[in-house]
Amino acid sequence: MSEKGDRTMMIDVSKIRQKPPASGTQTKRPAAPPPPPPPARAPARDWQPFSFANLEKLTKTHGRLARNLEWMLPNVRSTGEVSESVKKRLSEMLDEKISLQAEYLHFIHPSKLRRYVGDPTFLGVLAPIPNKARGLLEVDIGLAHWAIDTLLGGTGEAVGLRPLTDIEEGVMTFVVLETLKALAPSLDSALPKLRLETIAPSLDAALGVLQEEETLAVVQLKAIFGGHTGYVRLFIPESVLAVAEPAPDAPVRRQRRAADAVAHATRLSNVKVWLRAEIGQVEISAGDLAQLRERDVVLVDGLSARPDKHEGGTARLKLGLGRTGFVAADIAIDSDRYVATVTGIHVGEPPPPGQPIEGGEEQPAAEAAEGEPQEPPALGEGPDESTNPGAERANMEEGQAEGADLLNDVPLQIAVEVGRLPISAEDVVGLKVGHVFDLNRQVGEPLDLSVNGKVVARGELVEIEGNLGIRIVSLAG
Repeated sequence: MSEKGDRTMMIDVSKIRQKPPASGTQTKRPAAPPPPPPPARAPARDWQPFSFANLEKLTKTHGRLARNLEWMLPNVRSTGEVSESVKKRLSEMLDEKISLQAEYLHFIHPSKLRRYVGDPTFLGVLAPIPNKARGLLEVDIGLAHWAIDTLLGGTGEAVGLRPLTDIEEGVMTFVVLETLKALAPSLDSALPKLRLETIAPSLDAALGVLQEEETLAVVQLKAIFGGHTGYVRLFIPESVLAVAEPAPDAPVRRQRRAADAVAHATRLSNVKVWLRAEIGQVEISAGDLAQLRERDVVLVDGLSARPDKHEGGTARLKLGLGRTGFVAADIAIDSDRYVATVTGIHVGEPPPPGQPIEGGEEQPAAEAAEGEPQEPPALGEGPDESTNPGAERANMEEGQAEGADLLNDVPLQIAVEVGRLPISAEDVVGLKVGHVFDLNRQVGEPLDLSVNGKVVARGELVEIEGNLGIRIVSLAG
């Protein structure tokens, strides 16, 4: 303590200015005010994962049997319409416009037959000759009464749903026999023929003829007779369908393929495939192919054209995989470009690699090898159309069949679509994990099947031995 005493001074700290920071130092700034709350949004849609449950269970055998069914029921395979010959015969008998449209196909055990067969009903027992198994034909009782009344001179008025009398059963038996007779010409001679054996007095009696069967194919047809609508059902056993398939080289297959190609060509309208003009072949192993490098040389014998000499010749035009056959063509030069002129269509196994391509020289008809395809005669040289009606038409149909056979070489991929929606390029590049899209498709609706982006059919999911499958329910276009 100094001699002069304590000299304490009071200072107001709030009035002292803060010294500026030294160069190179940072000053903490006051925190920014919090951002305003985001605008209120609509409540998010409660999306839930969906798993396909309770699907109808099928086996691979069922799929094969369904394909075989088309050979026993011609034209009940794509559009669903029954053979024109059947509808024509029914229209002649009933003097009314007739429509028969396939609605669905199921496979059941005979023990579940009561779920399908009505009471009362008309139930016929079918005997597919020469098979020993038996099938059933059911006609809606209301439809049967209408047909019987019309045939007996009535006006087809609605009657009570009562069982048929003996006379009415006889009339209905006549209708069924005439229908099966009209169906017979459309069937391949090697396949079982459906014949009406008897009328089952009851469902129990009908079940007696199916005791040894494990699976029945149930085909329901929607029938419209004049202004009356009903149904017709066929119950065909597995033992019959298992043998109802023509041989791979049967003419009926080629005719069916040609008819399908013409009727449903629009479904292939946007399918693009290479048509390759081959002028030679060479056999090479997979190992040699893997070792090929630039500037390697592969020796080829028997070229049918010489592009190196600017010469034409012949070529095989092959579609897609080229395994079913080829189109023979003459190769010529037109304005420094190669052009191919079709000279014939050949269906069958391709020749061994290295064999020269046929078509360079014409073979005289007298020296043609037995069994080889003959060139069609020129106009005026063939049989006279007046003495051979339909000859020209037969030749045209044969040409269509040969061309349709080549469709087997066109590889196609069918995509199963659960839905589709328009989307912009900006949306595509902005995709993020977790984005959700509403596919505009209700659960349970049929799915789309598309080829190259074009919808060709709609189907429903089924389970095939633990795997997902698609059963076609309708075709597009």
